[in-house]
Amino acid sequence: MKKTFKVLKLSNIWSTENLRKKVEDTLNDVSKDGWEVVSVAFGSSNAQIATAMITISKQI
Repeated sequence: MKKTFKVLKLSNIWSTENLRKKVEDTLNDVSKDGWEVVSVAFGSSNAQIATAMITISKQI
């Protein structure tokens, strides 16, 4: 069996609460499809854009 990885990038301007909800929904969706969450990292840019990077993996 082979393991594959994906990195998902989500962002939202000005609202970390909206980003948190988007990340939560995305995590629930990918887990239903059999993906395992490896990591979630939050950050922001100079333009006040909140960003989340989600790494997921799945055996194929």
